[in-house]
Amino acid sequence: MEKFVPASAGDKDVKFLAVSAHKDDMEMFAFDGIVRSARGEGGFVGVVLTDGGACPRAPQFAGVSDEDMAELRSAEQKRAAETGGYNALYLFEESSAAVKERRASLVDGVEAVLREYPRLKALYLHNPFDRHPTHVGAFCVAMDAVRRLPEDMLPEKIYGCEVWRDLDWVPDSEKVVFDVSGSEGFASDLMASFVTQNAVKRYDIAALARRKAHATFGKSHEGDTATALIYAVDLTPLARGTDADTEAYVRDMLRRFDEDMHREVWLKK
Repeated sequence: MEKFVPASAGDKDVKFLAVSAHKDDMEMFAFDGIVRSARGEGGFVGVVLTDGGACPRAPQFAGVSDEDMAELRSAEQKRAAETGGYNALYLFEESSAAVKERRASLVDGVEAVLREYPRLKALYLHNPFDRHPTHVGAFCVAMDAVRRLPEDMLPEKIYGCEVWRDLDWVPDSEKVVFDVSGSEGFASDLMASFVTQNAVKRYDIAALARRKAHATFGKSHEGDTATALIYAVDLTPLARGTDADTEAYVRDMLRRFDEDMHREVWLKK
């Protein structure tokens, strides 16, 4: 595991931290914390679990080995950390398989990082509804680590955020909405760091477009009052839970989605 401290890092107390599966994930799902840090509310720290070497490749990177691709992606993630003024970046460089297995060494490592930064204002994670199994594995690894922390070290809030499946479907009463309006240029600069990934998947366009879509489609009977929104769910109650509690939470949210359907309209006749 490598700890990278950007030259742009300030001396703010760390109040925001993200645990991501891949290099470039946190710039999509934890942008709220990055923006809040840039506004002076506290420092931001990023944790990336996988090396990302086996990622899809654009033609110009077709001949790059997995090892070299991992290095390229690490350089890109460090560039984003410099652009964002992160306090620190932790690169675990593990395989996706290790994350999905919730390997003990990974949980140990994330726990150690969390103990360095007690009483965070917000911990940003992947969410358990994500379509990408490595993202769900990263959520599990992080929650395993959180559940080892003593009460006085727990984050104030733990958020499960969207990447590979947005959270538009979550009932409004359960949805956490991060308004990141006015930071589109900053977001674009961050996402531009990831050249290898944007060359094969236009995350730099799609992540910002999703935020704009949420701002427009979030409320059906009101004019737009925001230009960029990110959705999340509040996972704070799961900090003192178990896998069974997580499963119950997931099933209850799906039940709430089922209840949120407008049956009174389409079952009228």
